[in-house]
Amino acid sequence: MALINVSGLSFAYESTPVLQNVNLSVAPGEKLAILGGNGSGKSTLAQWIAGWLPRGSYAANAGEVTVEGQPWAELDAATRAGAVQFVGQVPMQQLSGFSFTVRDEIAFGPGNLALPEAKIRARVDAAVEICNLGHLLDRDPFSLSGGEQQRLSIAAALAMQPRALVLDEPTGNFDPESREALLAQLEKLPGALAIVWCDVTLGAPLSVAERVLLLDGGRIAYDGDVAGLLTHPRTAEIFGLPAVAQTALMLRERGLWPAEAPISMDVGRVASALRPMLESAR
Repeated sequence: MALINVSGLSFAYESTPVLQNVNLSVAPGEKLAILGGNGSGKSTLAQWIAGWLPRGSYAANAGEVTVEGQPWAELDAATRAGAVQFVGQVPMQQLSGFSFTVRDEIAFGPGNLALPEAKIRARVDAAVEICNLGHLLDRDPFSLSGGEQQRLSIAAALAMQPRALVLDEPTGNFDPESREALLAQLEKLPGALAIVWCDVTLGAPLSVAERVLLLDGGRIAYDGDVAGLLTHPRTAEIFGLPAVAQTALMLRERGLWPAEAPISMDVGRVASALRPMLESAR
């Protein structure tokens, strides 16, 4: 059974359609990137997957989202918290406001589950190790930089020990060094944890994802691997392509790219694919 299943989901804000007949499933431990341009509906889809929607007057026009076969509305708060955790684009907005230190912020969620103190400490220690926050434990969460707050948001989510982590543009405000640090931290996450990374860029999420979904105008335009995404006709139009991928595509159009080699954005892989051709031309 899928961990999360989105079935025929259509949704609109007021009279504006945002999602249209979206169908997808997320398996336990799967690493999925949901990519799309601004206004594609990816952030709204992320909220549905994470259980932040439906809420109030915002309900689906059609379809539903289930977790292990159960609609979100049928799950109690503790079950929801242990199923999926969501980390949004603005980490400051996800701070509880009730904690005076980083340590207490990470412990806030598990503490509300009424867990024994020893279990709370163990969860905090594990999350601190993964997110490299040991040197910040006594800091005020609101005194941290944006990158540090994002790592704190992820640590607080991990302390809930969810089965899936939904990230919405987690590196949107990062400098390159902070982005690489976060990617290194994601590599430490348990393999059984499903990750759904939603973004408007290609680079960082594609370094994590095993499967990629392209959302275009609220509809799924592509669902497959990275190589297929890079050759999809809408990809270059929506995102533009890094120079290395553009070069590879140009060579393939001219019959010069090795047929057995997938299109890649990695310079090393492109160089390896081209090396035999270059050597034979000498």
